[in-house]
Amino acid sequence: SMDSKKARISDACVFCGACVEVCRFEAIELRLEATAGAGVPESSGIWVFAEQSEGKAKPVVLELLGEARALARKMSGKVSAVWLGPLAPEQFQSLIAHGADEVLAVANERFLQRDELLYPQVLARLADAYKPEIFLFGATGFGRSIAPRTASALDTGLTADCTRLDIDPQTGYLLQTRPAFGGNLLATILCRSRRPQMASVRPKVMQALPADYSRQGSVRSEALDLSDLPGLEIVSVRTNAQDSPGLDSAEIVVGIGRGIGSARRVGLYRQLATALGAGLAATRAVVDLGWMDYARQVGQTGITIAPKLYLAFGISGSVQHMAGLAENTYIIAVNKDENAPIFTAADERARADCNEVAAALLKQLGGDAAGE
Repeated sequence: SMDSKKARISDACVFCGACVEVCRFEAIELRLEATAGAGVPESSGIWVFAEQSEGKAKPVVLELLGEARALARKMSGKVSAVWLGPLAPEQFQSLIAHGADEVLAVANERFLQRDELLYPQVLARLADAYKPEIFLFGATGFGRSIAPRTASALDTGLTADCTRLDIDPQTGYLLQTRPAFGGNLLATILCRSRRPQMASVRPKVMQALPADYSRQGSVRSEALDLSDLPGLEIVSVRTNAQDSPGLDSAEIVVGIGRGIGSARRVGLYRQLATALGAGLAATRAVVDLGWMDYARQVGQTGITIAPKLYLAFGISGSVQHMAGLAENTYIIAVNKDENAPIFTAADERARADCNEVAAALLKQLGGDAAGE
């Protein structure tokens, strides 16, 4: 206010500090809580949260262990897989074979429920006790829920959906790279004064190492009293029936965009996917229109897939959608719009009505597109 020369700070303030620099009257002072010096000397090692499904480590865990090994070569410290649930010696052998130096295991029957309140409290308690330098999570549905809660409990930062991780040779900081501004540029983020440095990575972004069962590793079993930790009461669990191969394992994926025209056309592509033994995926536009479930959304706000072949029908090919495809995927695009961005990324292009091409392909495969 020019009259009273008083600075008014509104609720919109995000404490960026820009106003301190530009205020002509030097009326604003920003006092920040003092943080520890660069790095925390007693933190060491890399942790990977070993998320499991039906007692087995998810593929993303093995991918993260491969990445952790690459990081460990550039810094001192061992790679630990953190396992919450019944002890599973065969799984522990697999985790060690894929890059873990040790498995830190906490066995408790409460972990049989995927409790999104309990898990972060336990992980934070463990990290407080052992002080890892780096803590990595798979950006699965469950991982995306518990990683931020764990980071908050540890009073540290989290970089979500990283596409690249590295160690800065000068400082030893974890370089956490992720898409920013709608995928139009890559930002590299540092966590200078808090530990652990935490990041999540989508499935299929990193490469798992080939299993080496000659690797030596240890299992540390930790007993924790969880009676004082609150949790969720899971009333019921419902799983979606998969009517085509899981997108995480399919070698061929049929992807559909808004260019197919209407929800009535989805059945044609479902038949085509079945005839090809392929997974069926969609763009965000198709999911937003309610034509397909969110579980099939590929892209920056969906899942990342790594099929050998991607058949893209009526997909314009936004940067956000293409961010969900692995780099070495062979792309065949069918679209009426000759200026569709996907044509610049595609290995093969067909400028045609995607529904006509899909129906003809289905017929050639012995299927029947009648009624479509």
